[in-house]
Amino acid sequence: MKFKVRRCLTSVLVLFQLIRMLVAQNGHAALSGKIAFSSTRDGNHEIYVMDSDGGNQRRVTHHPDFDLDPSWSPDGKKIAFVSHRVGGTPHIFIMDSDGVNPIKLTKGGLDPAWSPDGVKIAMTYGTGNDIDIYVMDTDGGNLTQLTNLGWNYHPTWSPDGKRIAYVTSRRHGGPEIYAMDRDGTNEVRLTGDLLVKYRPSWSPDGQRIVYHANRDKAVSQIYVVEADGSGRIKRLTRNVPAKWSPIWSPDGGTIAYASSIPFNQSTIHLMTADGVYLKQLSVFEEGVEGDPDWVDPLGRPVSAAANFVTTWGEIKKPAPVLR
Repeated sequence: MKFKVRRCLTSVLVLFQLIRMLVAQNGHAALSGKIAFSSTRDGNHEIYVMDSDGGNQRRVTHHPDFDLDPSWSPDGKKIAFVSHRVGGTPHIFIMDSDGVNPIKLTKGGLDPAWSPDGVKIAMTYGTGNDIDIYVMDTDGGNLTQLTNLGWNYHPTWSPDGKRIAYVTSRRHGGPEIYAMDRDGTNEVRLTGDLLVKYRPSWSPDGQRIVYHANRDKAVSQIYVVEADGSGRIKRLTRNVPAKWSPIWSPDGGTIAYASSIPFNQSTIHLMTADGVYLKQLSVFEEGVEGDPDWVDPLGRPVSAAANFVTTWGEIKKPAPVLR
């Protein structure tokens, strides 16, 4: 009798999940904006652009050295990116969205992130034991250091441009996500567990931050933490394959991310903001694709709650506030 009840409950849960997937796919059929990403489909790391439903994929950089980690300007006219085309070391460049007019902005630098008002670019810069977050004008001028000591990387702007979230390993023994004012003050720790964090991305409504994390040799998964410092965390994905570099859609209803497939290959995929899988966006399956970044130049409004009510799980203790 217990076996029959268990089997019945399992069937109900499977049916419920299938219904959720169908509703999610129908509810997110009309995606907007563009997604830039990096790919090795032509034998080298280059930057590509596609429609947010995966259509019209096209290559926009053409250089024998690595081009990767694109970041859209808010109006969709420019892309900041990392290139190894000068001396074989990473520098931050800016180009038109079709790949023309590339201009080197920095000597060194990683992780470019365009501010919502379009006037600043945050970045990671440093060597050895000191890697910090900087901001600069979009022409490379007025370079300003925001953090100091230890490793600080992967900056992301809040939608109102007043805060910057980032990863730091200089305190509490491991890489955790912090947020600070755009001038580097009022630092708050948002996470506090044993997972190694990467690539935070702020939700368009400013309430949550999505990121990927892993523990030791476990595959990376995608999590969401509230941006108010309460420490509430939800895990969105589970099990293999590994998933990383999540980026929120401009309307807040979906998340694009990279996911691995066998033999060190990866592609870009899409899920709802609640973690329900939707579809594979990029179609190349013979190399590495990642670093997605999403823009909607028309500035469509943020959806209130996607298609589902989120049930928060895996609640953590509140993270302390650091000044």
